[in-house]
Parts: sequence; structure tokens; C-alpha cells
Amino acid sequence: SLMCIIVPVGSDMPTGYGSSIEALHDLQSSNDITDITTSLAVLQNGIEYSFVEVTCSDGVQYGLQAYGNEALALNKAAHEIIPTEQRIT
Repeated sequence: SLMCIIVPVGSDMPTGYGSSIEALHDLQSSNDITDITTSLAVLQNGIEYSFVEVTCSDGVQYGLQAYGNEALALNKAAHEIIPTEQRIT
């Protein structure tokens, strides 16, 4: 079983979650998310990989990574929070 660990930039204290989706929903419920950047790729071994960077109103940024089916779900969940056309570029 994989566990998602997020560490806010500038912090030494990691927070553990059961999945990247759980971490994203926790960030959404406890912060005002101002921007989300997503990257979805297929690795050489054929496994999907997703990286999502979440920026909150206090300026803290979080990075979430996922592989396989969870990568697709993470990317979809991020797009549901802030659609591409509403993102800060």
C-alpha cells in the first residue's frame, strides 16, 4: 500500500495521507486554493504519472505525485477544483 506524503515548502514536518486524492481534498477543505498546475505523462514503462502543484492563498505551495490509476484520478480531481480556464498563468 502506498502512502502520499506532502511537505509544504519551507517545512520539515511531513503529513501522511492514504492517497494523493485524500491529500488534495484535505488541502481543499482547509485552505483557499488559488491555483493548481497539473502535469500528466506516461513513463517509459507505460505507467501514468501525475504531478499536481497546489498554491494556497497564504502563498504556500504543495506538490502531489501519483502513479497508475491514481495519477488519472488525481489529475481529474485537480481539474474539478479549478478548471483550466480559471487558472492563474
